[in-house]
Amino acid sequence: MSKRLKRTSLEIIYSILGACNNNSTKTRIMYNAGVNLLELTKYLELLEKEGYIKKIQSEKRVTYSLTEKGRDALERLEKYIKILKELEEAKKDVIDLIKIVKKKKEVKT
Repeated sequence: MSKRLKRTSLEIIYSILGACNNNSTKTRIMYNAGVNLLELTKYLELLEKEGYIKKIQSEKRVTYSLTEKGRDALERLEKYIKILKELEEAKKDVIDLIKIVKKKKEVKT
């Protein structure tokens, strides 16, 4: 059984911005971003207020789309998350090396 870690607000925003990339409905964003409707509504209101997304009202439905500011933020978050993953991998490698060094010292004594 996999243990799901709680996502940070930044990770949730990244998921929502990614889901808004192609004029998406609330339902599509909710499923793609993996958030419930209450959470999604809160974040959509915040992101719209801050100018990262725009709400598009047509006769049939409401969709959300990224603004230029939102596209820029999404791109920066992608880079940031990639760097975080690389750092996490490097941390694991360093921990493994420390364990090897400790074992080697134990063998010598």
